[in-house]
Amino acid sequence: MEKDKFLVVTVIILFILNLFTLGYVLYGRGEPLGPLFGNDGPGPEERFDDRRDPERKGPDNRKPDMMIISRLKLDPDQVMKFEELKKEHRKQTEDLLFRGKKQRDEYFGLLKNDTPDSVRASQLLEQIAQNQKELDMATFSHFRKLRELCNADQKKLFDVFIEELAASLKQPPPGK
Repeated sequence: MEKDKFLVVTVIILFILNLFTLGYVLYGRGEPLGPLFGNDGPGPEERFDDRRDPERKGPDNRKPDMMIISRLKLDPDQVMKFEELKKEHRKQTEDLLFRGKKQRDEYFGLLKNDTPDSVRASQLLEQIAQNQKELDMATFSHFRKLRELCNADQKKLFDVFIEELAASLKQPPPGK
């Protein structure tokens, strides 16, 4: 009888804990998630859009554009020009990002066959590499244009910022 009571109490505690966890996952970010709550997630046109609530406090408020504006101490005129650069960059890269995902999906989809088509795999790898090259060139151009917006003091800040950014993008060594 004691074992039964213990098991019932344990199951109830675990059930309550699961409810709290589920509530946190669904509402922890301030907005409900999933189709049950009327939100199917971002559509293709929003997937790479970095708009977030600027009133939110904490690390989520440090989105890249806000961090750049702050770190480079951009004035209001520069911020307006930076906003235009962002729109241009997003327009250039959105299709590349979607194309890259589609190419990678097809590439790894070849593994579903017992004998993957090695010629097609090679073609896809070349396409993926070319797509990544175009994406990197667009990003490089975006940051070059951003640096052109800066005055002499801001260019020094930019140089430090871009060094930190490049270091953060380095891939960790294998096994870490």
